[in-house]
Amino acid sequence: MPVEVKGVMALRKALNAYAPDLAKELTVEITKSLKVIQKSARGFVPNQAPGGLFNWEFDASRKITAQNSMFKTFSATGRVRFFPLYNATEIKRGIVYRTGYGKPNSRGFRSLFRVKNMSAAGAIYETAGRIHPQGLTPQGARFVQQGPIYGRKRDGQDMRGRVLYRAWEQDEGKQTVAIFKAIEQARVNFEKRATVSSSRASA
Repeated sequence: MPVEVKGVMALRKALNAYAPDLAKELTVEITKSLKVIQKSARGFVPNQAPGGLFNWEFDASRKITAQNSMFKTFSATGRVRFFPLYNATEIKRGIVYRTGYGKPNSRGFRSLFRVKNMSAAGAIYETAGRIHPQGLTPQGARFVQQGPIYGRKRDGQDMRGRVLYRAWEQDEGKQTVAIFKAIEQARVNFEKRATVSSSRASA
């Protein structure tokens, strides 16, 4: 009898369990597209702190202290974390792709394939000004004017930024289409194989 697998997560579980070779092929194909976005995004990282933002530049000779990093944030455990300095090399290194299961977001969804901006400074450059485009203070207004934000809001999610979202937008959907084609081809190949196996078993 025909076998039908619905949903990307269900497909991947089925591939891992019954057709690991097809699972590997799918990961290879999707990784190609993720690498394209990763390379493009890294190219959008300025070599120096943008917008005339003084004292945000990384200096290897200085240790980050309360004196040279006046902003502090607090983690869930209450630990003080100094505001990160801008280091283009670290930001580019922090733009990575993942092909495993991601953590559920606030809406309970998990990603299977993604490109992430892992560094704190990179995340700040990516999203600064999304909530308050004009800034809340004169200093904040200058800080958020680091260049246009690309992307759009969709389904209650703010999918805008200067690096990753810019890379996805300027790709004009090419890699998204390639990823969906790879997923669909994996589904077709798996269902054909499962149908043949089922027919042999019932013969």
